[in-house]
Amino acid sequence: MLKQKRVLIPLALVAAVCLGTAVYLLIFRSAAALEPPEEYALGEDTVESLSSVLGLENSGELTNMETPDTVGANASSSAGSAADEAYYYTYQKLETGGESVRQYVERLTEEEDGFRIVDENGAVTDPPNYANTEGSVSLMKAASEDGWILRMDISWTAENCQITLTRPEGTVSTVETDPMTYVEAVDFFKSLAPSNLGLDAESLRDYSVCPMDGAVLVDGILCLKLQVYPPHEAGQANVIAGTYLLSGDKTHLYLLKDGAVRALPI
Repeated sequence: MLKQKRVLIPLALVAAVCLGTAVYLLIFRSAAALEPPEEYALGEDTVESLSSVLGLENSGELTNMETPDTVGANASSSAGSAADEAYYYTYQKLETGGESVRQYVERLTEEEDGFRIVDENGAVTDPPNYANTEGSVSLMKAASEDGWILRMDISWTAENCQITLTRPEGTVSTVETDPMTYVEAVDFFKSLAPSNLGLDAESLRDYSVCPMDGAVLVDGILCLKLQVYPPHEAGQANVIAGTYLLSGDKTHLYLLKDGAVRALPI
């Protein structure tokens, strides 16, 4: 009888451990990974989901999904129209965040009436560098209802990405901005008021403005770096009057000083 009790005790412990493990996996695994939708839906508009485009095996795990339906019972009474709603989807354990986003964006923008890559002002722009470890991209297209836009903001890290879907009021511009040449950048810069640039001069006519190779990203905006030199006599060393960052559409200008960036009026 004693032997039988000794055998039953370990069996009971094993059963308890197995049951506890099963409960742990059921609770925490379901909390960590959600069932990914085939489409993102906002009102009458739908968009192919990341999982549908890349496949379940290549789209990581959907670990967070916030929609008006998942916020809670109070959302229906306090929420406004679909224009006020935002949908959030967070994916983790992607093989490469930037490459996954690139494939997804290319799929959404391949159709003639599909999404367009836009800047912060809603103007059509070039794709970002998806090879960066971290980055973001914004997409827009006309919603099913006139006067409304379907917008997607996608940010990524090395292994994760977050997709935000909203429906603001407005229209999508289809005019692409021509790239700014170095000559255009210099001419535009010299047309600005020196006082707005923090320069003590009546005119920038005799200043030297030197565009630098490569682009600088400021608040998601690609900018050309310009180094500005005041007039000097022959034989004198060049002294930098300031370093400036000018956006390609000439609507944003920044002063770069001591590693900090400050917006300037244009």
